[in-house]
Amino acid sequence: MESTNSKKSSDIVSHTAKNVMERLADTAIAHERLPMLDIVFDKLTRMLTESFLHLVSTTDVQVKLDSIAYTRFGDFMSSSHAPSIIAVARASTWDNSFIISVDTKLIFILSEVLLGGTPHDIDLAAVKNRTPTNIEMQIARRIFNLIAQRLGDAFDSVTEAEFTIERLEMNPQFAAIARVTSAAVQAEIALTVADVPGPIKVIFPYTTLEPLKKPLQQMFVGEHFGRDAQWERHFKRTIKNTSLDFEAILHQEFATLSQVLNWKEGDTITFDATAETQVRLVRDDMEFFRGPMGRKNGRIAAQLDEFTYLQAADNEDAPSNEGRKK
Repeated sequence: MESTNSKKSSDIVSHTAKNVMERLADTAIAHERLPMLDIVFDKLTRMLTESFLHLVSTTDVQVKLDSIAYTRFGDFMSSSHAPSIIAVARASTWDNSFIISVDTKLIFILSEVLLGGTPHDIDLAAVKNRTPTNIEMQIARRIFNLIAQRLGDAFDSVTEAEFTIERLEMNPQFAAIARVTSAAVQAEIALTVADVPGPIKVIFPYTTLEPLKKPLQQMFVGEHFGRDAQWERHFKRTIKNTSLDFEAILHQEFATLSQVLNWKEGDTITFDATAETQVRLVRDDMEFFRGPMGRKNGRIAAQLDEFTYLQAADNEDAPSNEGRKK
């Protein structure tokens, strides 16, 4: 009897200690909030809505962000009971990986639609536990590539990112890219195709997000950390499309005011220039290019032999003689 009571006491202490450790772990994870991820996943939801509508234009599609949870990677591994296809995605810029999972019934419905059928042709009860065929796995990879591409676009407001799908797995144990105790962020997106709902999950271990931890801790886009890559690309594109006008100067002749006043109609002015004289392309009193003049397709043309604006920049960067003496 005394032994039984001792065993019960030991079990209670063990259970209490386990609860305390879990609470401490949950608290530690809760402090590592990354507010910018909320914006990223919200943008991903809107982008996926447009992409899936374009992919299956004849079928009703709805996409909604259900939740963003700060958890442990092991929680995802243990909760993946429903049949799903898991993709291990590679973030080459960050030199690490993350997970995307899609409910298999969504893959079956999307496969049926993309192959010319209708969602009503599928008996979901019959295919619930069926292993996807080779063709369905190829379509699944296409779906995962689409999600990975849109996720990369959603990260544009934080940093430039490019994601690729490395492999597809059916067993969560084969997609273990982090320890079960590792902190992670899990976003669950509800995708409904032809009134059939199913989850899309994106799981980032904290080790994957470590290179951009500071930008993700911003409270809004454009805070001190990070930059808006989308605006930066727009700015570069706009600058490159700016129109520039150049003056082509073959020769410049200097004359006194008295000489100019003595010019009469019909006078000939001689320039100290020959057929080999180079044309100078000038804008705002600054010479940019220089080269010989000729003809092309019946029009006067100039060949760009010297990029003088680059030489001018090099001269500005070089120390002056006076500086060398010092």
